[in-house]
Amino acid sequence: MAENPTGGNPTQNTTNNAGSSNRRGGSSRGARGGWRGNWRGNYRGYRHQAYVPREKPVGFALPSSSADSSSGSGPPTQATCFSTSLRNSGCEYVAWKIYFPNEDYSSSSKTVHRVRAMQKHYGDFADLYDLPQVKATCWFELKLDACDNDQQLRTQWSTLRQDLTDSPEHTLACIGLAMHHTLMSQQPTGSTQSDAKLCLQTIRPRIVGYGPEVSISSIKVSSMGKLVSVRGTIIRAGATQIMNTWCAFRCAQCGSEQAVQQKDGIYTTPTSCHSGCKARGHFVLLQQSAFTRMEAYQTLRLQETTQGSRTVAGSAAKNIEIELTHELVDSVCPGDDVTVTGILKARSQDGSDGAGKASMFKAYLQAVYVRSNKNVLANWNRLAEFTELDMEAIRLIKAEPSPFRLLVQSLCPTIYGHEIVKAGLLLGLFGGMANTARTRAEIHVLVVGDPGIGKSQILQSCANVSPRGIFVCGTNSSNVGLTVTVRTEKGVGASLEAGALVLADQGVCCIDEFDKMSGHSGLLEVMEQRSVSVAKAGVICTVPARTTVLAAANPAGGHYNKAKTVSENLKLHPALLSRFDLVFILLDRSNERTDNLLTAHIQKVHGLAKAGSSHLQPQPSHPFFDASGHCSYEEEGEPPLEERLRLAPGEQMDLLPPEIVQKYIGYARKNVQPKLTAKAAEELREFFVELRRAHNHMDMIPVTTRQLEGLIRLTQARAKIDLSPEATVAHVRDVLAILRQSMLDVFSTDEGDLQFTRLTNGSGTSKTSMVRKFARVLASRSAVTGTTLYTMAELRQAMAAGGIVANCNELIDTMNIQGFLLKKGRDCYKFIIE
Repeated sequence: MAENPTGGNPTQNTTNNAGSSNRRGGSSRGARGGWRGNWRGNYRGYRHQAYVPREKPVGFALPSSSADSSSGSGPPTQATCFSTSLRNSGCEYVAWKIYFPNEDYSSSSKTVHRVRAMQKHYGDFADLYDLPQVKATCWFELKLDACDNDQQLRTQWSTLRQDLTDSPEHTLACIGLAMHHTLMSQQPTGSTQSDAKLCLQTIRPRIVGYGPEVSISSIKVSSMGKLVSVRGTIIRAGATQIMNTWCAFRCAQCGSEQAVQQKDGIYTTPTSCHSGCKARGHFVLLQQSAFTRMEAYQTLRLQETTQGSRTVAGSAAKNIEIELTHELVDSVCPGDDVTVTGILKARSQDGSDGAGKASMFKAYLQAVYVRSNKNVLANWNRLAEFTELDMEAIRLIKAEPSPFRLLVQSLCPTIYGHEIVKAGLLLGLFGGMANTARTRAEIHVLVVGDPGIGKSQILQSCANVSPRGIFVCGTNSSNVGLTVTVRTEKGVGASLEAGALVLADQGVCCIDEFDKMSGHSGLLEVMEQRSVSVAKAGVICTVPARTTVLAAANPAGGHYNKAKTVSENLKLHPALLSRFDLVFILLDRSNERTDNLLTAHIQKVHGLAKAGSSHLQPQPSHPFFDASGHCSYEEEGEPPLEERLRLAPGEQMDLLPPEIVQKYIGYARKNVQPKLTAKAAEELREFFVELRRAHNHMDMIPVTTRQLEGLIRLTQARAKIDLSPEATVAHVRDVLAILRQSMLDVFSTDEGDLQFTRLTNGSGTSKTSMVRKFARVLASRSAVTGTTLYTMAELRQAMAAGGIVANCNELIDTMNIQGFLLKKGRDCYKFIIE
């Protein structure tokens, strides 16, 4: 058989022959085959190397082994020959070709000088490096602070940090080779087998303490190939895959072997034989060779955070792809707040073989070190450290006579009034303290009321001042968009994409238009269990979602109807409402004095005197409550909480900007862990007992320990606002005043009466007697007719026959929410017999 002049690839000859046959007047089938094959190859990127020039692959020749490669001792024997040949060639580093395949060894080179400097550093600071652990795991952490403290290393390698930034791959190779040689020198004499295995391993340094952190949007083309450090949130995590980094090939003509580096995972074959023969192709891949190295890798999607320095309004958050390898794989999950140090690279957008459009590339970050900020204390500090100016501002706020009043007035100052509601939302921003894994520290708050009062603006202000806040609208959000999405890709597997609640882990998620969401089932687990369980497309996992939910909702009928409960006004499931610690109802009541003050406030933008919140109305009286909504056993002469938070007529207050409030909240979350004093615990116990006693005397819905745990969380959050290490009686009384106001809003009816058959969170039923009477009528009718299906006309007839005088549609909606009637279709209901 004649040698192929094109280097052993018959594709080019086939195309040329087809073209020549066409010129000679051959058949049209041959002509179509010629242009079709050429077009497919050029378009899909499978062109011959003669058409697409590429650089010479990086590799080296492998020594021949006397043992048969098919035997069990083949690869170790070949590796031993490799290390022996490197030693015999005068190179003191047996793994030189593994780290520097395209650089020849020279004892006087700058690379060798740097490697020796790092060896000296490892010897002088041996207590920082666990060599047996490094040998077992093949990676170690290099702390740059320790390198800065090494005076000899700074003298011998003064440009270490600059070299890490400008040429990270070469610098990391020097650091890794120095540790590799240190481990090889620790090998006992005569351990040839272990020596051969270690010489083929690469020791990977993980750089700790590299900075400063930059935002993803500030990364430019000039940073390509350099080491950068970014911080963000994982929004997507792909499946784990296997990638070749080195491949061994055997020449089909002479049988010599060589190893070729598969740079960036692109499959690369040799272009020539290293033994001297003239072969240019027909190289056989040796998959079982010791020099064919594989590693695990995983792709992530990192989205920048918008905290600290706010982005332009309306701009989308930038994201970048992250590539993890080796032990970094599966170290983080969606929703984690991480800091990634890596090398900025680019790959072709058309295929991974690099033969696509040479001008279209996509940037990605090859991770060198990943730090996950899972700790709740560190996670709330978005700017890494507090500056001296920040600490001075925090000290000034703490020195105020009432920091609580200052923060309440600084929260959304454009909206007039609603001090109690702002105080409750502020408690949710600070959060409580989780003593055990079972109890939650998050305080969930729901604000319900008429349209046009300013609920959305207050929620947006909460998201802005939160160290980690996300604002979403329920009309454009789905259940999976809030929790976790499982996406299946061809050839990759299933990947997880985090939703808003997972991205706001250990933060705040503000949900507007809460009643218009398509599904609320995903919120039940998040708000109580603090996690999201996923069982989709073969993926079964649990993702943490320790998120505080601040929600705002509008009544289903346009305006809030006090004759109905919160559950009936919003048409929400009572189980979801029971997760909220505080429920506030804002009503647009006409009040001449309040309207005048509100008009003056809008005209001057910033607040004047506060005469009363918009939900201020004659409150129902009961021995359990008093008219002002504060505790009946407060000290004589002390004004109620709402008056203390209110601005006096003509009073001017220097309000805090959102950035300072964000710093203050972050500092309180990180450094303040309050504990209840004995008197404060006694105060809470008395209130809980009084609540239980009121339940017994007034036929209230049972009060459970969930309310007591909510009281403890609220008290701890109130103490955090004052940066107090102890929760005192004054903090408890402020919390009880807020809770009583919330309970009065929920219990009171449109007639000014207290209806304690409603739950403290707004669920229950507002028409208990009518519902029970109508249920008895339907039960007797079903026993007679033998059917439980009713139309609207039949239900009206049953109401008339039973003597029930009420709005038919409202009563049917109430029974539908309470589970007595199940809607089966249009104008058809099914009665559920108890």
